[in-house]
Amino acid sequence: MRVLGLALLSVFFASRSSAYLEYAPNDHVMEEIYEEPYRILPHSDHYAFAIDGDFFKPVFSGGDNSDYYRYDFYHGNGYWVSLRSEFKPVDRLTLNLKLNFTQGTSSNGPTFLALIIPMVGVTYEENFLGFDMIARLSDIGRQTIGTGIFIEQKETNGGYFIAKKGEFNAKVMVDGTGSFTLDGGIIATEFSMFSGFVGVSNYLQETATVVQPPAVTYTIFSKHDFKDGFGYGAEAAFNSNAQAALLYLKYENTWWNQLRLFVKPQFRYYGHGILGNLPGNVENNYVSYDQNDKPFTNVSDIFSFGDQVKTYSTQANLEYAFNKFYRVFSENEWVDYLYQSPSKQTYCEIFYRAGVKFFPFHPREDNFALLVGNKYLIASTTTPAGGRTYSQPNFPDLENRPLFVKQLYFMINFETKM
Repeated sequence: MRVLGLALLSVFFASRSSAYLEYAPNDHVMEEIYEEPYRILPHSDHYAFAIDGDFFKPVFSGGDNSDYYRYDFYHGNGYWVSLRSEFKPVDRLTLNLKLNFTQGTSSNGPTFLALIIPMVGVTYEENFLGFDMIARLSDIGRQTIGTGIFIEQKETNGGYFIAKKGEFNAKVMVDGTGSFTLDGGIIATEFSMFSGFVGVSNYLQETATVVQPPAVTYTIFSKHDFKDGFGYGAEAAFNSNAQAALLYLKYENTWWNQLRLFVKPQFRYYGHGILGNLPGNVENNYVSYDQNDKPFTNVSDIFSFGDQVKTYSTQANLEYAFNKFYRVFSENEWVDYLYQSPSKQTYCEIFYRAGVKFFPFHPREDNFALLVGNKYLIASTTTPAGGRTYSQPNFPDLENRPLFVKQLYFMINFETKM
């Protein structure tokens, strides 16, 4: 009742449409372009190109972190631009190249903090004995195992193999970038039946690290999205140390092609030692501008403060289109984390981002936005720079922090897709 009550209340203050540029996947670029005819870059049955960019200017106002963020990579007017390409020389083979061009601030000249972050992935598809099989290597994008009790929407480098037949699905994923720590690979295996209604998974620690989760962890799960907009997910996990559980409900719908609503209350529990000595040793190995669309419910957010915890959270987002030129939006999260170990403590916050978007080139999706928020991406590990320190989005953050901090800011930005 506590979670559902807050979910209903949040609706009136608060969609899938994001205040920021959303994550752009490095696969299925051709299918995406055919669904978005306003894109103007060349494409054919054998190649496709796409550009997704965000030009932004934040202004910070007060708070404990306001001075600190003067030195953050994203502290001033800057940009994040993803150039994605897909090549299909034959039907079953696909090559993807994604280049992220970024400069988080104009300080210290036009190229001082400019970066290019390359990501490459290759996919092979085959049909064997009635199974549709897919194998992909290197950049495998955002990955979720089960309902996301441990690995949820995580940018991953490694590989996966998927076999599908009817409502049966099997997946083996190797996360070479370390799912829970910077180093140390994880092998995750997942099997599901009946469109996800019944599933099992396990996590095998491939290599020994200083932060050592238990060798093998198992889960059972059930998840499904119904046609009427409702969905659910439930998962229970256990290993030699402890147990964990996750339960969420969600609803999303659009009315009159104007009003879009998304609500997701969620409960989690993690027993003491479920991921070994990870609490207090969380490392974010990739801190990028396009992670702003993530919720504050990931293991890296929760385990920064400890385990043996019960978490209650609700996402409640709303977008309303006044006409083809103007939209207002509000993205809201309430989180309440109740820790029992090492000492009883709580982490309770309300995060929000809200504003207005102007689409001057309808039917194109390019838009200007003015927004206010208090949920801001952390800086990555700082590096010396002429007496001052700046973060780098392709450097790991080793400081045991959640992915986001509470910091009031105002922002103007321009978002484009080509």
